[in-house]
Amino acid sequence: MTSPRKIAIIGGGITGLAAAYELTLKAKKNNTELEIELFEKDANLGGKIITKKEDPYLIEGGPDCFIIEKPWALQLIKELGLEDELLNTSSQASGTFVYDNQALHRLPEGVMMMVPTKPLPFLKSKLISWPGKIRMACDILVPKRKESGDETLASFVKRRLGKEALDKMAEPLIGGIHAGNPENMSLLSTFPRFLEMEQDGGSLIIGMFKRQKKMVEMMKNRPAPSGPKKTFFISMNDGLGRLVNKLEEVIGNNSFRTEREISQIRPAGEKGWLIEDKTGKTTSADAVIITTETYSAANMLRLELPRLADLLDEIPYVSSATVSLAFPRKDIPHPLDAYGFIVPKIANRRIMAVTWSSIKWDHRAPEEMVLLRAFVGGAHRQELVDQGDQEMLTMVREELNTIMNISSPPQKSWIYRWPQGMPQYIMGHLEHLAAIDKITASHKGLYLAGAGYRGIGIPDCINQGRQAAVKAWECLNIQ
Repeated sequence: MTSPRKIAIIGGGITGLAAAYELTLKAKKNNTELEIELFEKDANLGGKIITKKEDPYLIEGGPDCFIIEKPWALQLIKELGLEDELLNTSSQASGTFVYDNQALHRLPEGVMMMVPTKPLPFLKSKLISWPGKIRMACDILVPKRKESGDETLASFVKRRLGKEALDKMAEPLIGGIHAGNPENMSLLSTFPRFLEMEQDGGSLIIGMFKRQKKMVEMMKNRPAPSGPKKTFFISMNDGLGRLVNKLEEVIGNNSFRTEREISQIRPAGEKGWLIEDKTGKTTSADAVIITTETYSAANMLRLELPRLADLLDEIPYVSSATVSLAFPRKDIPHPLDAYGFIVPKIANRRIMAVTWSSIKWDHRAPEEMVLLRAFVGGAHRQELVDQGDQEMLTMVREELNTIMNISSPPQKSWIYRWPQGMPQYIMGHLEHLAAIDKITASHKGLYLAGAGYRGIGIPDCINQGRQAAVKAWECLNIQ
């Protein structure tokens, strides 16, 4: 009797879990016995999705939401029967502030990812100077770039909207998503839609209006969605950890090998792949899906596939941390009439942004308390992540005192560090991926997926994990 085919997954973050889920579905649908082994170096699954319930608070250590514009997370949640647990952003506030010139300025209504679409709120705003506003309006007159190909975010925004728009809007809004540096960030790898809008409309402003019109027409032709309307950002009542727990339940504990750090993966001829952990224990698999950070994948593949390892090592990462703090509402003088604020690099502060978590999301703190979450580190201030807990807490409190006039100590605090946790899609990233793909294509049964490749958000990672699983399944040609 032949043993069942086996697929190994390295990494138990959302990408690895999505891959294991897809394989579980396929094996069940085809009534096929398939062994799935998922190796995770930590004791818990979920990777950067960490939800901590410490009554009466709910803390997210990593991401706290996802966007519905990319459908893959929402689709997975519906498949898992969790749609009723989705959580819209709270209606008690809206919008975002930008810290500039020692004050918080509301980002003008109608600004969509740095592009102004409503003239009156934009003209009234004190965030951008009048010369800056005139320069941004000149976007409709600036000819589109004749050259094709990639461009840095900084170059693109300065060319279309001017330097003030880059410094006060694009850098903190868009660069902040990747915790990156606009001066080397690849626009094609991160926000290709901006280049598409320029080519389509001749300018960003016109391109955005055309895109909005197209979306309205598309929605007219679609059947009305069931249930309540969903906001652009969405979470879950019990935090994103609920998605991880449900995936664990569906996949089954028999597939998980936690606290097993893989040290080496090497081809085993026609028999597939050999996988060795740090203790020297080995296992074999017909195919392997690696979903870890690219530098970790490089370490596993270095002995047998040195050129691939070198390419994976060249994808840069930066460190960041989140610091959540609980304050009595009476100790915060600000009206908290938005979801938080972002801090441009030019402000020369020691935090990147602050989300007013319990204002943005229900079920995060009691009514008389406020839960805030500060972001530290990123491409410009990575060294701050290395501080000790007390030093980091003191620093964040000083920043909150300066920016929000909060002088009282928090009642509780939680710190989560992500050393070398955020991949950077710098110029040349797409060419880099093409070289990686060429090598992996020549090694049957080897697949790479995760935030380091084609999208850092939860929907992107889910999509990559499931796509890798489909390819691994097809590679085995299971009947």
